[in-house]
Amino acid sequence: MPSPALLPPEIVRRPGFAVHRAVELGATRRRLEASDLRTPFRGSRLQVDAPPGLASLAMAYAARMPPTQFFSHTTAARLNGVPLPGRIEDDRRLHVSVMGGDAQPRVRGVIGHQVEQSRTKVITGGGMRMTDPATTWCQLARYVGLEDLVAAGDHLLTVRDLGGRRDSYTSVPALTHAAAAHRGSTGIALLREALPLLRPGPLSRRESLLRVRIVRAGLPEPVVAHRVVEPALDGYEPTVDLAYPEYRIAMEYEGDHHRDPIQFRRDIARYERLQDVGWIVIRVTGDDLPDVPTASSARMLDRIADRLERRGWRH
Repeated sequence: MPSPALLPPEIVRRPGFAVHRAVELGATRRRLEASDLRTPFRGSRLQVDAPPGLASLAMAYAARMPPTQFFSHTTAARLNGVPLPGRIEDDRRLHVSVMGGDAQPRVRGVIGHQVEQSRTKVITGGGMRMTDPATTWCQLARYVGLEDLVAAGDHLLTVRDLGGRRDSYTSVPALTHAAAAHRGSTGIALLREALPLLRPGPLSRRESLLRVRIVRAGLPEPVVAHRVVEPALDGYEPTVDLAYPEYRIAMEYEGDHHRDPIQFRRDIARYERLQDVGWIVIRVTGDDLPDVPTASSARMLDRIADRLERRGWRH
């Protein structure tokens, strides 16, 4: 079987593109039905070897998106790398919004919304229009519970490399202002409850869940991403996920990346050195932090409380 004809260079450089643009550049309708392309949405094509996942789907839809539309809600969150529960991560549908009064999208695979302009800010990132991080965070209150709303906020507040600059996606004042603008909307009570619990620094959703569950259990709030400075460590200054420095207690979430042999050996060496200078290291796994708390997660909290009491903490 002969190979499909070459696509216009401008199209080849993009995993997803609009049909009308490809035709304008010289592609035939027959070429656009070839087996190396698929149709994720009416009016768009996606190359079959495009990276799997939401980003490629969003690019394909963005190529045919009218100027009145923009990505929002969980889609905007996922495009910014916000960690969300598996049930949301596995949903391939896109959330696309318009301002009130404009016609919302009616396309298979797209969930359309009409939103109020007074509480919605739209930005462009990676060539795609989407709600800004603060608006997006407020919209998430319709889809997640308190713990995941805090985890999302923690992610957006954490400083990281953003296109060659060190910054966070948003700030506490911006989130507070956006939440105030959502007064009267679905989820406003959850937003108000989450705001004082937000902290920058956690590198994963589970680390945020761990911190929130510790606090909600009535235990002292641990320090996030604490750097241990001990003279006996001779300049070695390891950073632990969560810590009670005054009690020399560290809590480490053991995600799947810790199974890597090199990382595994590094972890053991780090824990041994911490224990050598009097630190207690509490290792927490996914079994201790299920999405819905269980007896296992209750035992984990009891373990933390026990270590605190051994070091002198009193209720």
